[in-house]
Amino acid sequence: MANFKVFSEVPSQLLTQVSQTNAASLLTTAQNLTAASLLSQVSNLTAASLLSQVSNLTAASLLTTAQNLTAASLLSQVSNLTAASLLTTAQNLTAASLVTELGDRAVVDASQTVTSAVTTFTGGNILTAISLSEVTFTVFNASSTAGAEAVLYLSADGTNFSPDPTVVTQTIASSAQYFFAPGHFVKYMQIMYAAQTASITASLTIYTQAHV
Repeated sequence: MANFKVFSEVPSQLLTQVSQTNAASLLTTAQNLTAASLLSQVSNLTAASLLSQVSNLTAASLLTTAQNLTAASLLSQVSNLTAASLLTTAQNLTAASLVTELGDRAVVDASQTVTSAVTTFTGGNILTAISLSEVTFTVFNASSTAGAEAVLYLSADGTNFSPDPTVVTQTIASSAQYFFAPGHFVKYMQIMYAAQTASITASLTIYTQAHV
């Protein structure tokens, strides 16, 4: 026979000397050896080092098959991942906790001083809230004696405003303040204000504070 020489004619003990055979194919023809036991018999090679030597495996696929690696540790070792993308894919992180851990987030911190001597409501500055997750308006009555009224208005288009149905009109005494938090998410928000008593000027400061 051209390619092998028979050393034993007993089928169960038959070994062949195949020409041009590499070490891996010799191992696969050994008796009663599984793929796992073959790996364990390769001298001084751990499962991880064997994987690292297999051609055409990316760093990500090597990490995936390495033993005892959690999803989080795998993510931390994959190259070219930003801190934000790692946080996004890490297990057990809620949207709120992600926002808390991300630095340099955009915030709104503004104030407006207004006065009113009429009981007809006037609108304060309009806040565009479409990219914000938390919004609070604080209305402080800086008057020495005059009372004031304020309420939160909402709008989807920036033109048609109506009161937030979850918030009632608040009467704010002098030197007092009230915090408004929207009960619905819309694109535009503003505080409407008025004097409590006509012809008695109320001085207000409207604080707008929000973050993404």
